[in-house]
Amino acid sequence: MTTYEQTFDLLENTGLNWTVNKLPLVGPDGQKTDSYGIFRNDSGGWLGTVGPRYTPMQNSDLAETIIDACEGVGIEAKRGGSLRGGQRVYIQAQLTDEYIGRSGVKRYITALNSHDGTTAIAFGSTNTVVICENTFHMAYKSGGLTRFLHTASAKARIEAAMKELRDAMTNEQKLIDNYKRMADVTVEEGMVRRILLDIIKKGFGADENEKLSTRRTNQLVSLNSAIEREFVDEGPTLWGLFNGVTRYTNHIAAPKAEKMDYLMNGAGYDLNLVAYDAVMNWIEQHTAKQYVVA
Repeated sequence: MTTYEQTFDLLENTGLNWTVNKLPLVGPDGQKTDSYGIFRNDSGGWLGTVGPRYTPMQNSDLAETIIDACEGVGIEAKRGGSLRGGQRVYIQAQLTDEYIGRSGVKRYITALNSHDGTTAIAFGSTNTVVICENTFHMAYKSGGLTRFLHTASAKARIEAAMKELRDAMTNEQKLIDNYKRMADVTVEEGMVRRILLDIIKKGFGADENEKLSTRRTNQLVSLNSAIEREFVDEGPTLWGLFNGVTRYTNHIAAPKAEKMDYLMNGAGYDLNLVAYDAVMNWIEQHTAKQYVVA
């Protein structure tokens, strides 16, 4: 199958077979402005407002570059979709599954692009724990690739994207290694409390001595319930604790209509990352010795 055929199939299968147009915006009396609107050509939907120097990256150009780059590093672009009506689009290449704790983990490298002018093309990891369908996304890098993709030759664009993919794959393997470290640490009551206080303070903006609102109390009760459920499924480990937070963001807090956007860009992404950092900070501080300090 040619790259053109692969690109067409990927765009069709992911709902990304549409283009965008950059149109000048005018004032109420028709006066010119320095602002431009990005609009979908299929629906006419407005996606964002940008400046005169902004050049949109069409979905087809992004998909073709990622497909060729994936072939160069030995993986395949298989999935994708759009967020916020097309303001952001993503393409995912699947890696081999891993087994962490008691469950398999589906692994993807995700290339994310925006049509609203807010973010550059960025790569990241998107992992889903099979047993509970908890998804955790971690972004790695943005900014450097976008301008290059717009100005370079096709060959140079592919080589640049291949470098970004290799870097993302290296970072993703480090993430998997850290998951395994989490799964090796059995939790104790004092440990859970200290890590949760860090998550609550940074992720919910709540202090342990603060008088909590009914809404905040309900959120924390739901979070605790999700963690207890994961301790049953995954065992009483830091991996189970981390999965308790991702269970909360995936299945309790996430809005049904824009779940992926919530997990890849919104409050769910932020809370999951706070939990990941809190768990890893504890591991770095307490596992230098061969035993766990409660």
